[in-house]
This record gives sequence, structure tokens and C-alpha cells, in this order.
Amino acid sequence: MSISIAQASGFIEELLGVIEDVYWECTALDTKNLCFNTVRLLQTELTELTKISVQDHHYEYEIIAYQDNTVIDTLSQLDHMLRDAVLRTQTQNHLKPLMQQAMDVFSRP
Repeated sequence: MSISIAQASGFIEELLGVIEDVYWECTALDTKNLCFNTVRLLQTELTELTKISVQDHHYEYEIIAYQDNTVIDTLSQLDHMLRDAVLRTQTQNHLKPLMQQAMDVFSRP
């Protein structure tokens, strides 16, 4: 999936918000640790995107801060771990499509 830098920034912010909700809703320490790691990873990526000139935000997005597989592997682990976690219905409904979209956004064509 090809998206612009501006779209990627918005998507990462939305994904961060939901993963932060998951962090507070989960009771398992392993899940909290993985959520924290994922939040740090995404925040680092978002910080790098803010360094890009606004005039360049229409260009196609590529991961800057990490190798592609780092983000994909972390999100895959989180997705797998959350299958057994009890989350609020609202959080589950918001998270599922974002995780699917994240696999497209963070994978290279």
C-alpha cells in the first residue's frame, strides 16, 4: 500500500493512541511490555517524520527509523499476543483494522 508521508503521520498517531489504550487495558505484564516497546518504536518513527519538510509530505512514505521487518515483527507479535487479551469492545473494534492496515503501510512494495 502506498501512502504519503502526511497520511503515514496521521496513521501512526492514530495507531499510537489505540496501542496506548491497549496498554492501560491489559493486565498481563508481557503484553504491557510489548505495548510499551511498540509505542516507543512508533514514537521514534513519528519523530523522524516530523523532521521532514512540510513541502515533502506529499512524497511516498517509507520507514525511516528502523528496518521494515522490525516494525512488522513487533506489530505481528503484538497482534498475536492480543488475540487472547480481553479488551474493551471499542478498543478491539478500533485496533483490528489498524493492525491490518499497519501491515500494508509498513511493508515495502
